[in-house]
Amino acid sequence: MVHGERAGRGGGGAFALAGAVALAGVLGLLCAGCDERSGVSPAAKAAKKELGEACADGAECASSVCAAIGGVCSTGCRVDRECGAGSVCRSRDDGPGGVCSRPQGRALGEACMTAVECQHGRCLHRTGALDQPGHCSAYCDSAEDCPAGLKACEETADSAGRKMCLP
Repeated sequence: MVHGERAGRGGGGAFALAGAVALAGVLGLLCAGCDERSGVSPAAKAAKKELGEACADGAECASSVCAAIGGVCSTGCRVDRECGAGSVCRSRDDGPGGVCSRPQGRALGEACMTAVECQHGRCLHRTGALDQPGHCSAYCDSAEDCPAGLKACEETADSAGRKMCLP
């Protein structure tokens, strides 16, 4: 009986080894063409949308960022020139920083009451005059980042050390 148990185990071991080899082969076929590092097929990677393409969620984009305003695949930014022609650097609604977005809303320098109204997500009011119209603004590194009519690029009291385009 002891001999039979050993024989049974030996036969089962060979069967188990054959089963493991077959399973490995099936798994290999399932991932044929997969990127070895990520396990994502090149076709799936190619399906990701590029910057500026319409999106509803960051998972659709190669950059993993979909701008909430404008609904395009995006990337982080500090000023407009980092976004390219036809895009603006809009302040994030969900945290610090900005994302490249399609311009929607009022342009720089136009009157506003709230940030949502402005293309860049910034509405500046004079101190103590929140009930009066302000003007749409944007972050800048230098005066060259600001359009005509907003040629000053200076810090404001509530810009957390960042410079803004001012009249």
